[in-house]
Amino acid sequence: MKTFFLETKELILSQGIIAVLAIIQIRIVAKAFGPELYGTIGVYLGLIAICFRVLNSRNSDLILINFKNTKKNFLKTSILFEFFLGLLSSVLIIVLLLISKNFDLLNLYNLPSYLVFYIFSRIFLNVIEVFKGIYTHQGDMKTYSSLEAFSNILRFSLVVSFVIYESSLESFFTALSIHALIVGILVLYLLSKNNEQILDSMGIVEYFQLSKKSFYQIRSDQAVGLIPAHLDIVVIGYFANFYAAGIYRIAKKLVDPINYLIVAFSPWMLNKISNDSNFKFSSLVKRIILPASITLFTLYFIFGNLLINLIVGEDFADSFYPMLILLVGYISYFLTFWTRHYLFLNDLIIKHTYGRLINLSVFIILTAVLANTFSYNGIALALTLGTITQKMYELFTYLRHKNSKSKL
Repeated sequence: MKTFFLETKELILSQGIIAVLAIIQIRIVAKAFGPELYGTIGVYLGLIAICFRVLNSRNSDLILINFKNTKKNFLKTSILFEFFLGLLSSVLIIVLLLISKNFDLLNLYNLPSYLVFYIFSRIFLNVIEVFKGIYTHQGDMKTYSSLEAFSNILRFSLVVSFVIYESSLESFFTALSIHALIVGILVLYLLSKNNEQILDSMGIVEYFQLSKKSFYQIRSDQAVGLIPAHLDIVVIGYFANFYAAGIYRIAKKLVDPINYLIVAFSPWMLNKISNDSNFKFSSLVKRIILPASITLFTLYFIFGNLLINLIVGEDFADSFYPMLILLVGYISYFLTFWTRHYLFLNDLIIKHTYGRLINLSVFIILTAVLANTFSYNGIALALTLGTITQKMYELFTYLRHKNSKSKL
């Protein structure tokens, strides 16, 4: 346990800072906008996140795989590749928003310039995946966590400053746009400093040939997982209203600190599995993850209402029950988050994709049954049961693969 905390202290510290800032930001932004406008922000961000992350999420894994398969310098090419994917994502979301406008969906009557500005500035954040892949490969958790902390402190400062100055959607999205541009430029600078001067550089065609098999596998895996993760708020905005989306979004934001723990441990876990094929997951779960999960659930259950009232006020009191429902799903994911990394590094990422397909199927079926009647509580239950089903499948796959290896 001592070794674990020594090796992850920078990651835990950076994610701890991020979690605290996120809670403070929720308090300021949610109180300034109220449930309806806060829900509107969530719907827009959900749509944009899906379009970007379906092409970009976890491309850091692609970088790690490419390091295993070549000795050539592919840094510049991978950056160019991410910019190209970001441009495709921008075009996709603009098209979706124009369709929503023309068909009067989600109460979108125009396409404001500040939203377009944010969409195209978001392209710069794609380069972070290259940064994550390279620094995870090098095991440089200090620089990795420092950038994460700086990025979130900057976003917090900009969003809070702009919203306090003027509580409007334009102020909020302008702050996010400035953050994306600054962080993107900083990442490009750090990557250029990190670049080793290897004469044998890789061209874009060769890079695509090297990456395409793993890229398609990762993209398939991410696409099916992103839909329930980001579309839930959009679905509530469609089936119910922006007020319900705001209530649900607060519930989800308040359990997000658990996700920050997963993000903190993930680079460390990838590094450990890469260097130790016999890593003891059971010891990690019993000694660290399980006690932490029990503690978290107890604290949320006892102090959940107080937490909501303290952070966002009585206007969001209805967030308590969807928060508890989502909490069960988040904790189940936390207990078994390492299964995804194990499958990925043992060339079983397709099994993770199958798990996410199961998750997606459960989410869609239960959403169709529960959304109209139970609104945000129904969506929360659909998301939680989908997550639990996925992680049970992944755990079963891990155990079966481990047993088959031990017999060899």
